[in-house]
Parts: sequence; C-alpha cells; structure tokens
Amino acid sequence: MLKRVWSWTPAGRSLEALRADVRRLTAAIERLEGIQRKDAEQLKKVREAVAENTAAARRALEASEASGAEFRRVAEKVRDAEHAELLERVEAARRTDAKWRKIFSNQLGALLRHVCLPLDRLQPPHSLNARRFRLRSQNEEDGVLLALLNIAGWGATRFVEIGSGKSGGNAAGLAHECGWSGLLVELSERSVELARAKFAANRGVAAIAARVTPANVNTLLASHGFDREVDILSIDIDSYDYWILEALTVAPRILVVEYNALFGPDRRVTIPLDQPLDATPKGYGGASLAALTALANRKGYRLVTCENAGANAFFLRHDVAPGVPAVTPAAAYKPLRSRVDIDDVEIKSDIFAAVAKLNLPLVEV
Repeated sequence: MLKRVWSWTPAGRSLEALRADVRRLTAAIERLEGIQRKDAEQLKKVREAVAENTAAARRALEASEASGAEFRRVAEKVRDAEHAELLERVEAARRTDAKWRKIFSNQLGALLRHVCLPLDRLQPPHSLNARRFRLRSQNEEDGVLLALLNIAGWGATRFVEIGSGKSGGNAAGLAHECGWSGLLVELSERSVELARAKFAANRGVAAIAARVTPANVNTLLASHGFDREVDILSIDIDSYDYWILEALTVAPRILVVEYNALFGPDRRVTIPLDQPLDATPKGYGGASLAALTALANRKGYRLVTCENAGANAFFLRHDVAPGVPAVTPAAAYKPLRSRVDIDDVEIKSDIFAAVAKLNLPLVEV
C-alpha cells in the first residue's frame, strides 16, 4: 500500500516536499498580490495626484482667465476714466477759452461804445447801460455803477457785498482801484480766505464768513459798522435775496440785487423763506425782477436799469439823483444770457413747469 502512494507522487517526490512547494507558491502568490496591491495603491495615488494636479491646473486656468478678465475690466475702467478726464479737461479748457473770448468781446464793445457813441446825449437807462464794462465785476456791473456814481456822487465811499464770492462782488473794482472801504460777506470760508488775500492791500475791506438770514443781517452789518452811511449795497445769494432785502434796515444810496431772469418780467414771485434748496432744479431760487422792484418801492427805492447779462438790477434811493427816472420791470428786464457765447445767446428754461412738476412752492408777493 505504501509503495502505491509513493508511486503516485510527482517524480517520486515526498508529500513534505510538495507541501513546501505549495507554501513557496502560496508565498509567491502573496508577494505577487502584495506587489499588485502596492502597484494598485501607487496607481491610485498617481491617479489622485494627476486628478489633483488637473483640478489645480483647471483652477489656475480659471483664476488666470478671471484675473485676465479683471485686468481687462480694470484696464477698460482706467482707460474710460482717463478718457472721461481728458474730455472733461478739454471741455473745461473750451469753457475757459469761450469765457475769455466773451470777456474780450465785451471789453472791445465797451471801448467802441465809449469812443463812438454820443454818451452825453443819451438818456437813462440807455446812458447807464452804454457805459457798461467789466473791470472786476462778474459781468459789466463796474461800468453801470460808475455811471450811477458820476450822477449821484461818491458819498462816503463805503459798500457792503452780501454774497461776495471770492472776487469781492460788484464793488470789487471800487475797492481795488479807488480805495473804497467795505464789508464782504460770504458763506464759503475758502472764498473768504481768497477774498482776504485779494484785498490784503486795502485795510478798509473786511471779509467775513457767515450765513446771512433775515434774522441776523442787520446785527451782522451793525457789528462791523456798516449799519449807516453805506453808498452801495449788493445782494447776491441765489436763494432768499427777497427776504434779506425785506429785513434790511440800512438804507444805501445805491442798491444792487440779483434777480432771477428765468421768472420773467411780469410775475411777482420768490421762493419761500427757509425753503430747502437741496435736489431742486437749477434756476429755482431768488426772486423775480417785478417782485424785487415792488419791494424796493415800498422801501423807498426806484428801479433805474438792469445790466445786459440778465443778472443784476440797480435801484436808487428816491432822494438820490432825482434826474435819473424810474423804469418799469417790463422795460428794464433783460433775459439771462450765456456767459461764454459771444452772440449773447439767451438761456431759456421753463422754470414754472419744472417747479409745478416737482410741486415746489413759490410765493406771490
């Protein structure tokens, strides 16, 4: 029996040897499987790394594209801003050039009028307007004031400018060239600083920063010694001019008040006292020429002329220069004119329609 079993074993090998072969084969298989597992793990890691790198590359590409898009957006924004700034500079230069061309044209016209017109034969208001010119005033108020002073006399050579701006207002030429003393009142502190520097050589000119109201205007003038003997008083605050004039107790010989030409020559209207002016349309402010004339009449003044730009009206106290006749608002009224157009283009605006659309109040006086 043992001989038969032995005879069936391969190559006459023993069972123990076969078992050893099996163990070696099993170990080899296990090693192979281990290698396969390691290879699979490494392959998995490689795949993961490739996937991660691919995702990172995709994110980097997306970031690069986004960065490129942002760069292009910023570049376009900068380019648009630079273009807008350039256009703004060009437009500002154009306006400045047009402004000075208009000033030069007006000055040339003033010279021609003085040389060619028979000024001594003209009657008011033509004799006043024909002498208009700009020295330091905004438009051509300098010449009109000098024409009035030549008739009325110079008096105490004192003035008050309410809303003087940085230039000094309508009497700036008198202060600069003729040594007049005066009070400049302006809301903007920066404008007051510039005005003080401009008039530093004239110690008789005081410039103060203040918000003028009907309640404080007389106290303000009195505190600086301008509640009496004032020859010229000008009001130009683009808002409550009517109510400031109504409250005034000082009685200057010559009164200059800015009127709102957009309100036309006939209606007697003004904005209400303390009406908020934020977010209101341009042109909503001040009072009409007819309203200011009626008020001035009640205070003892007569309208004698308006300068050609459609901004300021000139009044004389009733006892001053009686030879200069009063004119009606309809006869004296000048429409608002462009400050830069040589052809004196009229500025038109249906302010009443704009006021009605926004339900803004106007006071009939």
